Amino acid sequence: MNFSESRFKVVAHRGYASKYPENTLIALQEAVNVGAKMVEFDVQLTKDGVPVMLHDENFKRTTGLNLSVFEINSKELDSKVELKNVSRLDDVMVWAKNNPEIITFVELKQESITFHGLEKCVAALRASCDTALSQCVFISFNPDSVKMAQDLGFEKTGWVLLSYDEVGESISRKLKIEYLFADEEILPQGEENLWKGDWEWVIYEVVSKEVANKLYDRGATIVESKEIEKMLS
Repeated sequence: MNFSESRFKVVAHRGYASKYPENTLIALQEAVNVGAKMVEFDVQLTKDGVPVMLHDENFKRTTGLNLSVFEINSKELDSKVELKNVSRLDDVMVWAKNNPEIITFVELKQESITFHGLEKCVAALRASCDTALSQCVFISFNPDSVKMAQDLGFEKTGWVLLSYDEVGESISRKLKIEYLFADEEILPQGEENLWKGDWEWVIYEVVSKEVANKLYDRGATIVESKEIEKMLS
């Protein structure tokens, strides 16, 4: 097979995160610049409940500032030089609107759900995503948040599978999702087909075209990778 004509599709995992700071507008834009049509990023909520693009509940790993996102109000973000690349979800949606061909997978993190409560978090994301709602796919490890996102008007949703077993399959079918995400490491070894459903499988973190094509043969049409340029080349 000519890998330049690979059958699988690729989501930029936290943007072009192997080369640029993850979950930043520059990482998203650079992913688009090398050909990505789908990007994924994570969302936490600040102390005052404003969604920002961030994976951990603490800024330390990605910015060097040892501060919990739950200890800072959104207005204070601009006063911290270390946080200059941390973007509010509202601003990310403006970026998305200016890139209308792009699909964004918006992942709500469990730490924020635990801190703020489910309804507050999902409602905040729904309000922020309204600018480019048709381009947004709400995703989460938390199945209750996925159901609430559907109820609040997200047009497409996805669940991040916790375990590849009967319980995981049952939840997946009940959720009526468009996308089912899974870590490649939790899948059964071998060549057996993945569960069939009304969803598209999205498997992460995949950095090999050979692996991606084997996953495609098992039923996974999409892979997620921080090595977006490599996987699209």
